[in-house]
Amino acid sequence: GMDVHILSFREAVIEGVTVHHLQTYGLGKVGYFAAVPKILKIHKLVKPEIVHAHYVSSYGFLAALCNLHPLIVTAWGTDVLVGPKHLSLSRLFVRYALRNANAVTTVAEHMNEAVIQLGCDPTKMESIPFGVDVERFTFPEPLLRWSPPFRILCTRNFGPIYCVHTLLDAAAILRDKGIPIEVQLVGEGNLRTKLEHQVQDLQLSNCVHFLGHVSHQELVSILSANQIFISPARSDGNNISLNEAMACGCFPIATNIPANQQWIETGVNGYLFEPENPEDLANCIERAIRMGDSNHQICRDNRELVEAKANWNCSVERMCRLYEKVTRA
Repeated sequence: GMDVHILSFREAVIEGVTVHHLQTYGLGKVGYFAAVPKILKIHKLVKPEIVHAHYVSSYGFLAALCNLHPLIVTAWGTDVLVGPKHLSLSRLFVRYALRNANAVTTVAEHMNEAVIQLGCDPTKMESIPFGVDVERFTFPEPLLRWSPPFRILCTRNFGPIYCVHTLLDAAAILRDKGIPIEVQLVGEGNLRTKLEHQVQDLQLSNCVHFLGHVSHQELVSILSANQIFISPARSDGNNISLNEAMACGCFPIATNIPANQQWIETGVNGYLFEPENPEDLANCIERAIRMGDSNHQICRDNRELVEAKANWNCSVERMCRLYEKVTRA
């Protein structure tokens, strides 16, 4: 029942939504400032009751710079956990956005302390995960039997923070141990060529497959056709990819970081490994393989966990209540 307009630096066609494409004129992030006049023009034309800016250091900063209100900004992860620690300009942008927002949300509770340290008033903060559409990301019955070749999936994009190279190194270790595996990589990014060269150098071309970006419909089928899901990122907000995989019956193995610790208790409902440690990851995969079909009950329990704690419909209801609260303030 909402009339939604999206302003984005990426072009897109989204059913039921009006998308306004913002230009950077080839200036990269400096070009963000060139978008200010168009943002103000669209705001005056649409007269929105709520402005909701996702990713604090870019869209959040721009919305605050344009003095758009009532304003909600949502922190995704890297924008508050990584960027401000290494870049003073990013830290300045984030502080400005948080200070000028009417409400701030994070996608996971472990992010809250970092946002507060960046100057956010705790009284205007709330943690609301994106959640998984459990009606779309369905649980397959029967689950795949644990027989070789063992099927491994990663759906993290090919950027530096996602460390997909760690999975490839682990795959080579498993191959050298004589463990038959097939690895599917869903995603894109500026490191794809480098990862493809790594596959060639490690002589993994016969068992590693690049699938590119896929639709949600295709993703559900791919998740259901794999036994193990790997998330090798060294930092995350709420790991929605992990939630999707757990909803679809994949056995989860992920980096030992706060974003994943809230979902996985290692050795109980999955495994956690040290970031950028392929030997540790290979050991976790080998342990999961040894457990075989006994993993099936773990996967069923993980599905129930997602339904209870990461249901997209529940998250939308919470966000709508926040919208109402902000508009009444």
